[in-house]
Amino acid sequence: MFDFLEENITSKLYSAYQYAFLKEGHLSCGCGGTYDFDSQDKINDTTQFDLASLTKAIVMVPIFYDLFSSGKLSENEKISRFFGNFGKNITLYELLSHTSGFPAWLPFYELVPAEKSLEERKKEVETIIFQHETSDKTKCYSDLNYILLGFILENIFNQPISEIFKNFKEINKLNFDLTYSSKEKNPKTAFSKMRNAFPEREVEDENCWFLGGKTGHAGLFGSASEVVSYFDSLLKTPWFMPTAQKLNFAGFDRPEGNDSNYGKSARHRYIGHLGFTGTAFLIDPETKTIAALLTNSTYPTPDKPERKERIKRVRQQFFDRIFS
Repeated sequence: MFDFLEENITSKLYSAYQYAFLKEGHLSCGCGGTYDFDSQDKINDTTQFDLASLTKAIVMVPIFYDLFSSGKLSENEKISRFFGNFGKNITLYELLSHTSGFPAWLPFYELVPAEKSLEERKKEVETIIFQHETSDKTKCYSDLNYILLGFILENIFNQPISEIFKNFKEINKLNFDLTYSSKEKNPKTAFSKMRNAFPEREVEDENCWFLGGKTGHAGLFGSASEVVSYFDSLLKTPWFMPTAQKLNFAGFDRPEGNDSNYGKSARHRYIGHLGFTGTAFLIDPETKTIAALLTNSTYPTPDKPERKERIKRVRQQFFDRIFS
């Protein structure tokens, strides 16, 4: 059914893949490949991958939905509550939905001196982000939105993101080992010029690593089955779907057109997210079908020929076979 996943190991799009999908109440899993192209060590169904930007949808979106549904926060609240004079015209909803006006990305690891403490780095990053604030509310997918959302949570709970997420899972009985920083060896991702090495049990994303490896936009590790089971449980919590529908699933992608990363036959009602390392998940809230595909397509470099188009085709084939 998924022979094309093996074929893309041969063509060196990635060294490993892992998938899981829940359909009509039945969970199916599979995997293939090794930790890198030189290794003989095969991955298995429990191997954790660098989930990259899936962190946004797995960690940040549900926690804020929970805070909104409980009345502890309002989605229309101005973020200046947390940043003093900054962010007077930006709401929490606009950060979640990528309509804040911030640019997509900035190289904070080049803009902030590395010798500063972690807390000093965060304060400088915060200042730099607001220096790039615009009045343009056109949707622009931005890591900066979710870096700020992470700072907000740490401000509210006075804890690092990793502890906040751990407590969130425990309170909501979401007992899956999705975690910041991999506990075990994970498939290699892109070579880090900053670290002069391939990240070992560390996030690929340089901004995330520079900010301690635990941020709102990246840093989470997990397996495909954990991602699927997590969302299955989340969909069953009493507050998640009503809040998600009220907010039009802010923070999730909605497939558009007939040539998206989510498949040529994906419907607009589906929700999902992509990760730069080559990860993705897709959910049909109506049928409760959930699928996740994880790869390390940025290994050894994200600059391999036509990588974006190649991983897009893999995602399309995978999701079309499950959701069609």
